[in-house]
Amino acid sequence: MNLVSMPDGRVINLDHLTYAERTGEYVVLHFTGGGDAGSGSIIRLKQSEGARRVWAYLAEKRTATIGPAS
Repeated sequence: MNLVSMPDGRVINLDHLTYAERTGEYVVLHFTGGGDAGSGSIIRLKQSEGARRVWAYLAEKRTATIGPAS
């Protein structure tokens, strides 16, 4: 598992991260999964230490797919 701890105490599993984007002062993370509809979930982070941890993780995973799955 690829877990990232946030400054507010949340722990986020980045294994199911499909898309990350910067919007203004936030980083928006989109994940697969969810209920029966498979809609997934979205987490908004203020661009702070937590967002820097996510971007550092993505930089290490140079093969990360950003965009629609093929």
